[in-house]
Amino acid sequence: MKLPDLIRIFPVPEYIEPPVLGLDISDRSLKYVELALKNGHLELEKFGSRIIPDGFIKSGEIVNKNALVEYLKLNLEEFKGREIALSLPEEKVFVGLVTLPFMPEANIHEVLEVQLEEHIPLSATDAVFDFELIPSSTDSKDHLDVILVALPKKLVEDYSDVVKAVGLRPYVFEMETAALVRSILPKDEEGTIMVMDFGRTRTSFAIVSGGMIRFTSTVSVAGESLDASLAKVFNIDLFSAERLKKERGFVRTKENQEIFNALLPVVSAIKEEIFRHLMYWQNHAEHVHYPKGEISRLYLCGGESNLTGLSEYLSYDLKLPVQIANPWVNISSFEKYIPAVTANESLSYATALGLALRSSKSL
Repeated sequence: MKLPDLIRIFPVPEYIEPPVLGLDISDRSLKYVELALKNGHLELEKFGSRIIPDGFIKSGEIVNKNALVEYLKLNLEEFKGREIALSLPEEKVFVGLVTLPFMPEANIHEVLEVQLEEHIPLSATDAVFDFELIPSSTDSKDHLDVILVALPKKLVEDYSDVVKAVGLRPYVFEMETAALVRSILPKDEEGTIMVMDFGRTRTSFAIVSGGMIRFTSTVSVAGESLDASLAKVFNIDLFSAERLKKERGFVRTKENQEIFNALLPVVSAIKEEIFRHLMYWQNHAEHVHYPKGEISRLYLCGGESNLTGLSEYLSYDLKLPVQIANPWVNISSFEKYIPAVTANESLSYATALGLALRSSKSL
């Protein structure tokens, strides 16, 4: 499966020693992963997570650079001087289809630069962007379809400044979804699928067709929303609400009816977002240029996707196969190696695992 280097901020060395460290930084947490080739297969060499204090990052934007640098220095001291692959926040990424007149591929970047403000709310001087040419199933010479990916330049520079100040060496910066998909999508997956990353503070969606990310979206309804609903209904603190959520799940039984009812509005909002994206794709996928363009499956990942009963509920209501993702599917078979992290924990490490797979030595 071909996955584009959607944001080629830094050049890729021909050889990395030791393997690149995958670093996933979000509003509330950081996760790191290092993979190593042992006995003919990849294994988890190092991994870990930390809670990032409130007020350092908000909706993907670094709002207290100095405090974040000091915090990362304290928590990533052992990796000082290492090459890293870093994910850039999904909620700040613009992904869209652009149709251009037929032209040599070498000219596309220059043409997109001139037209950029027609497609995203950023000028060329304020953006970092890249593109991926969509292969056509016909010999049409009248137009080209490309996937445009862009980020605010200041945001990229802020993350670059922070990791360099910490003493880390950027190997590549990558759109979060690209790393996530690299981790969870089986290499033999030939259809069009949707991925839902159900996290603590936000939920992201991506549609992948023909091995290419065609669409992304992020909403604020997430795990914290589930906890808040339980806390309100049962008049308990958020910590107790989170524990109740994990212990009882989203299961409709007589004994669990009150909890199910408390969680239902949030889960229904997530379901409606999925349905809205399914309808969008159905109505706007005319340029997919892929024979298997209909969405055939929904993959769930992210720490909150462990909610018991969630996948069954979504599958029943959406009439679509829903599957908990396996972030190890492109790393190693469980017959050869059992990672030192539980299956449930692995879902929250999916992006970091995908970033670690960028290492030329790992691949």
